[in-house]
Amino acid sequence: MPPPVAAAQQVSPEEKRARRVLTSLITINSISAVLLLASIGVGVMLMMTKLNVRAPKPVEDKGKMPGPAMVLTDQVYNLGEMNHYVKAAITVELSTEGLEEKELGDFVTEAKARMPFIEDLVISEMSGKTFRDVSTPEGKEQLKEELRVKINALLDRGQVKEVIFTSFAAQ
Repeated sequence: MPPPVAAAQQVSPEEKRARRVLTSLITINSISAVLLLASIGVGVMLMMTKLNVRAPKPVEDKGKMPGPAMVLTDQVYNLGEMNHYVKAAITVELSTEGLEEKELGDFVTEAKARMPFIEDLVISEMSGKTFRDVSTPEGKEQLKEELRVKINALLDRGQVKEVIFTSFAAQ
């Protein structure tokens, strides 16, 4: 004879406790999973923000070709503090603005003749810098501007338009 229906609906106190514990565990696991996914999402967003590359500065004279350039090959420079170095390759772009073909040729010839002095100037400037000075984007921009101004002071016929680091590693 089958047991009465009322007896099948009765739940023992141990079974009630087990159901509550199981419900609590499921709730805790669900909350943990949501928090884990949320923290992963926040982490990914922070990483994407940090990896966001700054937009390049706008080019002033769009459409114009770059001027003649002098290249200082990869060199290791001692910084002004012990055990810190910079390895850099530098390109110096000469300005052609306002120069006729003959003047431009004379300017390029003068700039090439002054290369040993320009290289010495770069060495002197680097040796006066600290790792902190050259390890930030702002520091690199300041160094490029200082080099541009000082190289211009060495030249008689024309001007340096821009100093460009084609490679740069500071240690």
